[in-house]
Amino acid sequence: MQLDEATRAFLGEPNPAVLATVSPKGRTQATPVWFVLEGDKILINTSKGRVKLRNLEAQPHMALTVVDPKNMYRYVQIQGKVVRFDAENGARDIDRLSVRYTGQPYSYQYGGGPEDRVSVLIRPLSVSGMGR
Repeated sequence: MQLDEATRAFLGEPNPAVLATVSPKGRTQATPVWFVLEGDKILINTSKGRVKLRNLEAQPHMALTVVDPKNMYRYVQIQGKVVRFDAENGARDIDRLSVRYTGQPYSYQYGGGPEDRVSVLIRPLSVSGMGR
């Protein structure tokens, strides 16, 4: 699915996002995440062993809601599917995301290195929202 220009512009801003996943037992789970647009896909990053990663490995469908912190009625909701898990570039990607959201690399912000990170690439299947 190709994203329209208004959606791409909104997702280009470092707005907060909440990722919703479903466990193998059917329980929903929602977690705030950093993200970045990669072409027409969404990249998020997490630590190995986290619930959201286990859920996505078992059930690759998810929803991501991105909200403008100045106006909660300006948002984008993406329903999508994981197309790739990438442990090889996980450390590099968490630094990229940290710079996008905080202005500093992850290792500087949180001390130590960003070890055992996994990047997750998501293909949007449907997009909806308001005010974008």
